[in-house]
Amino acid sequence: MIAYKLYTTPGGGSAFQKGKITKLQHVPTSYTFFQQDDPAHREFDWHAAPRNQYVLTLQGSLEFTVTDGSTFVVNPGDILIATDVEGTGHKWRMLSEESWLRAYVVLEDVNQDGFVPDPN
Repeated sequence: MIAYKLYTTPGGGSAFQKGKITKLQHVPTSYTFFQQDDPAHREFDWHAAPRNQYVLTLQGSLEFTVTDGSTFVVNPGDILIATDVEGTGHKWRMLSEESWLRAYVVLEDVNQDGFVPDPN
């Protein structure tokens, strides 16, 4: 599964790594909830993640931006691991006409998130 991990840089900015989630690994979580945003083409300006969490996109496509201007696109089936809970955070904008439907899975331990970065 494609995954992107957002994290806080030492200077308080944000960055990301592309990777995957390892298979059959137990990831300790606290709770799960669902959210849907309308209308299409909504944007959300700079913000830190409110908690360490998976964001599982079920519908919609979004472009995320980190503080150095780098971007990545999340599509249905992709996993975002948001750990940039301090500093500037990130921003996003919807790319698709459909609303963004997602599940949040709150992590108990950010050090046990199952993320494996791409080897490049």
